[in-house]
Amino acid sequence: MKNFIPNIKSISVIIMAAILLVSVSCVEYMQDLNRDQKLITDELLRHDANEGGVSLPGMQLGIMDVLTTWRIEMQQNLNADNYGGYMSLPAPFFDNRNNGTYAMVDSWNNQIWLVPSEKVLDQWVMMKKKGFDESYPDLYALSIIFKTFAGHRLADIFGPIPYSKYGESSDVRFDSVEEAYDVFFAELKDAVAVLREAEQENPDADKVRYAKFDKSRYGGDYDTWIKVANTLRLRLAIRISKVDPERARQEAESALAEGGVLTAADVSFEMSTGTIHPLETITSAWQETRINAMVETLLGGYNDPRLPVYAVPASDPDLNGQIKGVRSGAIFGAQPYLGFSQVNFFGNPYVKVMDVAESFFLRAEGALRGWNMGGTAKDFYEEGIRVSFNANGVGGVDEYLNNSTGTQLPYVDPYNPANNIAPTTDITVKWEENDTFERKLERIITQKWIAMYPDGQEAWSEFRRTGYPKLYPVAVNYSEFTGGEYIKRITYPTSITNSSQASVEEAIGLYLNGEDNIFTPLWWDVD
Repeated sequence: MKNFIPNIKSISVIIMAAILLVSVSCVEYMQDLNRDQKLITDELLRHDANEGGVSLPGMQLGIMDVLTTWRIEMQQNLNADNYGGYMSLPAPFFDNRNNGTYAMVDSWNNQIWLVPSEKVLDQWVMMKKKGFDESYPDLYALSIIFKTFAGHRLADIFGPIPYSKYGESSDVRFDSVEEAYDVFFAELKDAVAVLREAEQENPDADKVRYAKFDKSRYGGDYDTWIKVANTLRLRLAIRISKVDPERARQEAESALAEGGVLTAADVSFEMSTGTIHPLETITSAWQETRINAMVETLLGGYNDPRLPVYAVPASDPDLNGQIKGVRSGAIFGAQPYLGFSQVNFFGNPYVKVMDVAESFFLRAEGALRGWNMGGTAKDFYEEGIRVSFNANGVGGVDEYLNNSTGTQLPYVDPYNPANNIAPTTDITVKWEENDTFERKLERIITQKWIAMYPDGQEAWSEFRRTGYPKLYPVAVNYSEFTGGEYIKRITYPTSITNSSQASVEEAIGLYLNGEDNIFTPLWWDVD
């Protein structure tokens, strides 16, 4: 037998292959070592629809910046919470020339635009540009719901806003409020249709695709989000009921027919901060807000058991533990009112965006207007109160519903009688079927206002639309404008004008009578 003598060329090929294999393995190993293991790769993002849903928590939490206390204070507390009659400043900040006395502070108001534009609208643009409306239609539909929440709040604050063409250029044309509302209705209808289709195709899709992203109490449940979207649609329909009653009726009735609205079996749309409620910090640690005098006198006059849930007793020893609020735009004397009642969110980490009770009061008003809401105004009105009592953990609702004598108390300032004011209304709690339309409407909106606390944005919008509840005018009005007793909108802050000056000027000329004025009513705000 011949001895086997290896071919030199074959040996060379084998050696080179081994070297190459080792080299590739080393490169891959070194790449893995150098890769930040905390980063989410594109491949990982595509697993279980992570790519389509990763932006949703930030959008949801960005409707109001619930995780950044100073931003939510400027976004809502220093404007709408005051204008809606829920809270008031306890000290004369900036020599009492501030938002509370209608001397608008630009640095406060910038966040009203920046928070939702950065955290909601910009994120929606990213999802749209990545084609998620096609690849993840259900998750994209949820982004549209959050976008509409943010968009309608902006339109209800400023009036004309960049919305339908948002993200197309840096100086995009502003929509009128009417045009923006047209988009809101279309978006909500489409979002609901997509979610309903997703539920029909796979009832467990929400558990797989959205549950891990949802920052509310809903656990990602698409059926509930459909109800939230439809309740928002109903809210917006009621908002335009004076200026476009037929369109309002159609949208309201469709909202009920196409998936339904929030019911007593549901919970409110609330978002968890994971720690403490921003209002706890603002009222207690920062000492920058107190309960409004309107809350004290209206709920106090009704002997409403929700009052001690909403506010804590005053710490000022001269007030003997009573709940004492501060008049809007108060005239301060020698001392600030830090000893007056703080808002009570101690131990509650949830920020409310939409209260379940609102759904019933919306249907009550719709029924009052003759729309098909599936029941009577009286029944929805009373159920709204029952739902609110239950949510706040208080009893005595039957006695409360039959209260036909309790009315608002006069407001008495223990330190400055210049802030004293008589009751603005004699409306009672008990439903009176023989009352006029306006008396019934006032009763509905007054109880709706109590139930929606502390959502000052919605309270302010409803006050402007209806005039109810009959809030106190500010004690001091330092506005540079004339022509109104109550603020109607917030003027454009520099966060908008610096980036879109030409568009802002065009919008002011087209839709705001040529003047950026706090007393110019919005499209839906008609007598």
